Amino acid sequence: MGLLIMPSWAVAQTPTASTTPVPSKNLVYVLDKIWPGDGTNGLSLKDPEALSCAPDGSVYIADTGNNRIVQWKQDKKVIRTIGKFGAQADWANPPEFNQPSGILIHPSGRIYVGDTLNHRIVKLDADGMVVTVFGGQGSETGFFNMPRTIANDRYGNIWVLDTGNSRIQIFSAMGEFQFAWGSFGTGDYQLNNPMGMAINPIDQGIIADTGNFRFEVFNDAAAPVTQVGWYGNGPQQFKEPSGIAVSKTGLMAIANADRVDFYNDNDGDFEYMGRWKPDSPWDRLKTGPRFRGIACDRKNRVYVTDVNNNWLVRLKPVDRFRVQATPEPSPTPPPSEPYTGNGYPIR
Repeated sequence: MGLLIMPSWAVAQTPTASTTPVPSKNLVYVLDKIWPGDGTNGLSLKDPEALSCAPDGSVYIADTGNNRIVQWKQDKKVIRTIGKFGAQADWANPPEFNQPSGILIHPSGRIYVGDTLNHRIVKLDADGMVVTVFGGQGSETGFFNMPRTIANDRYGNIWVLDTGNSRIQIFSAMGEFQFAWGSFGTGDYQLNNPMGMAINPIDQGIIADTGNFRFEVFNDAAAPVTQVGWYGNGPQQFKEPSGIAVSKTGLMAIANADRVDFYNDNDGDFEYMGRWKPDSPWDRLKTGPRFRGIACDRKNRVYVTDVNNNWLVRLKPVDRFRVQATPEPSPTPPPSEPYTGNGYPIR
């Protein structure tokens, strides 16, 4: 099933429902393991947001509600925690954060943190000490309003999703401003409180345009490539697209409220491949899942955070096809619906 490229989601046509199972080229993701963030196995989390997988197999978690970064490894439990609540970030000293919700392990080994409510990016060395800080609150280039996701391109440049300003800004690895694009709105290739971003191997930026219920793709010169999605439960439809990750095999995963959707990023068509939606043990909980941060490791496993239950979840690929019916698409909401309002509420 090919992608529906939306010229404007508010006037798009609802796709025809399909009863054919959606194959994923013999690659299906299933639940592998859950680690509760209640202190079991030493992992204690509160409203965990972003994730980044390090080359050594450890996972860095933006433990947003606890104002820190957690480095964690399954067999070693928590390796260390970095940071505490505050606004200090002095060179060669431990950092302080205010609701950090972005994390990147750079190829250089440096750690970049989206210090969201301090409106800045904090660069740390491998020991977790401050190297430099850039940003500050504002709408001018080089400043931020609630920066979230951070990614790097193949040249080592730092891409920052400046959520509150509905734009992307690019910096050198040292924090020198280079380029910015994006504007708030519901029109073609505008952004409405975007919450997630990933960069694929050809340096295309894939943006989770959360408030417009779609994802958008740009090349590294900010030229638009495609935009996909609107509000609903069906294929190519979203309730809360947030985290985005791209695996080594070219599979793109999007954390989408209570599910994870998969697209094929290999051929540039972003073909919808299917989804993983949990049942047990969430069906026994009072609070359903709300998936937010997402990352892929070197084994193509997908890690995702459940901010409602403070869980870290891992999905694994299996080399077999499991038949799953394609979900029915929902009708396109008219422009009078609240989905085209003045912004999506961000917790």
